[in-house]
Amino acid sequence: MISPDTLISIGTIRRTHGKNGELQCHTTNELWENADAEFVFLQINAIFVPFRVLDWRTKGAEDLILRLKGVDDEQAATRLVGTEAFMLRQDIAQPEDAPLITWQDIVGRQVIDTEQGKIGIIRSVDESTANTLAELEDGRLMPLHEDFIVGITDDTLTVTLPFML
Repeated sequence: MISPDTLISIGTIRRTHGKNGELQCHTTNELWENADAEFVFLQINAIFVPFRVLDWRTKGAEDLILRLKGVDDEQAATRLVGTEAFMLRQDIAQPEDAPLITWQDIVGRQVIDTEQGKIGIIRSVDESTANTLAELEDGRLMPLHEDFIVGITDDTLTVTLPFML
């Protein structure tokens, strides 16, 4: 069974494309651009199911058209619409001096502001809108932006927020 820690979300299958089983994946990041992946994993009924990528191409700035082995017609493709698409972390090229960290990787870390001190622990991250938000354990929302981050360790996310939280 595939562990979620070994995968990185790249987007969501939004719709079918054509009648030959192609799928349109709306990407949520650009990590796939640096990937050399033989497989894409779709989350179906809380299980990560691998599909061999036969072909892919871009459509606009944020979409991929995927052709997957075993998905040969519109009916098979339709069953996959709405599923989240993942790639193996090991298939994504990353700089040797900096490990690959996604917003989802910071869940569970303590947020410490350089001015305000401890703010709280991140319960979840919402990337579904233009502004990525961290939900803290007490229910408060905190915008996440690379410009706010000072440092990341295994346990903490150190930030300098331009506002009081």
